[in-house]
Amino acid sequence: MVRRVVVVGSGGAGLTAALAARQAGAEVVVLSKTKVGIANCTAYAGGYFSLASGAVPPREHFDRVMKTGRFVNDPRLVEILSEEGEGALETLAQWGVTISLQDGRASVRRSAPSAVMGGAGLTEELARAGRDAGVVFFDDVVATRIRTGERGVEGVEFVHWRTGKAAALECSSLILASGGGGRIYERTDNPARMTGDGYALALEAGLDLIDMEYVQFYPLGWDHPGFPLWMVGLGVIDSIPLTDEGGREFLLEAVRSWGYRDGGEANLFARDKTSRLLAQHLRAGGKALLHLEKMGDEDLIKPDVRAAISMDLPPERRGVPVAMSPLEHYFCGGVPIDGEGRTSLPGLYACGEVTGGVDGASRMGGNALTNIVTFGLRAGRTAAAEARETPGTGATERALPREFAEGEADPAEARGALQAIVQRGLGPCRNGEELKGTAADLEAWRRSRTSTDAGSPLKLLHALELKGLFRTAEAVAASALLRCESRGAHFRDDYPEERAEWRRVIRVSLKDGGAVARAGEAR
Repeated sequence: MVRRVVVVGSGGAGLTAALAARQAGAEVVVLSKTKVGIANCTAYAGGYFSLASGAVPPREHFDRVMKTGRFVNDPRLVEILSEEGEGALETLAQWGVTISLQDGRASVRRSAPSAVMGGAGLTEELARAGRDAGVVFFDDVVATRIRTGERGVEGVEFVHWRTGKAAALECSSLILASGGGGRIYERTDNPARMTGDGYALALEAGLDLIDMEYVQFYPLGWDHPGFPLWMVGLGVIDSIPLTDEGGREFLLEAVRSWGYRDGGEANLFARDKTSRLLAQHLRAGGKALLHLEKMGDEDLIKPDVRAAISMDLPPERRGVPVAMSPLEHYFCGGVPIDGEGRTSLPGLYACGEVTGGVDGASRMGGNALTNIVTFGLRAGRTAAAEARETPGTGATERALPREFAEGEADPAEARGALQAIVQRGLGPCRNGEELKGTAADLEAWRRSRTSTDAGSPLKLLHALELKGLFRTAEAVAASALLRCESRGAHFRDDYPEERAEWRRVIRVSLKDGGAVARAGEAR
């Protein structure tokens, strides 16, 4: 008999939770969709933390987070984040993670396979510490169902997409740490495997999701032929002119009119406002142009500019003004948790971007990494402490669902069609008629699906991801349609003002096979 904890996801949240559970005495198995620690948002993050430290006391950090989240955050969770963030980083340092701590900020070792993977140093060191501690990693597997019984969680089913074999593993404690669902969009800086798997697992296990309308877009992303689909730090407007079609630096002017010092400060506290302004400007037929042609080579190699651009620019790309537009960056909503990472299903815990409540209507810049380590530690320790003893058997094989064995429809085409619907109707600017149309288009997409061709490993992976993509998209659409106001990252041009009566949570659940949104508790 063993006390087993299974973790779904191998980003920063999952790795932190796994190591915490292992050090608390549990047997720990991590299910990773790809090679551990690489294809996740933590690895692709900037590697920086915002937290209460030094000259920034916990109360100040708490106030900043609540204000940025437009006061629909769960204050209990924000208080934990503010009080324990620095201590969580100290724990990681004890595990061997390289941490540099300053007043109100921290960073990890930026040793990465590419310039855009600033957080890979964190996941690399956490994965190494986990292996050294005896955490077991299953690579290339997709969790497909949470098994439940009278006492709650009883195990998890998954598919090894490279071999096509399905299996199940018994456990009484399961931690969802699978990240968000950014890949429902065509324009996102999320890695390809961020497909909302955890949202689908939770919904189909009978749980609610909260705050799914709050999808944070990053204001600046390359939108120019030959440039990568990637974000550009908002602080770049402090060094390189970003203008409209008439040459006016409209975004920097707006940032200063809102009371922010510069683009760097707006990056922390006003990603929602800047994304909305830029999206409205483009929607009206305007342009947003980053004037690289005005910068010399000596300017482009300055540390702050290189950090914002996140890539080397070949000479032929430097002599032109470059088009910019917002791109999806982060999900503020997800599975509701208590302060220990517990969900409403006994034995199921969650941490990281798959959860809702910490960020409210918009995430403060730098808080994502603080969130994953703070609540990863709590979820891991609690899951280990509350795990029941189960038979110490390994994974048992099961039959691959027939829809993946004998299908015909191309999953890549289905994925592309869904992404086109979402990009069209669930962007930074929304309205009621478009949202109704998006919901109808999503339902038509669902009805048009036939059995899926999973005849190769990659096709099987794409087929397995379709459920998460769809469940995530319909949850966002349902929540956005119900919230008849604009707040944080959710903007509706038919309800452009924030309204006091909507200072409440919106919950999404499954009913008769579809997502249904309802107004929940006031905040």
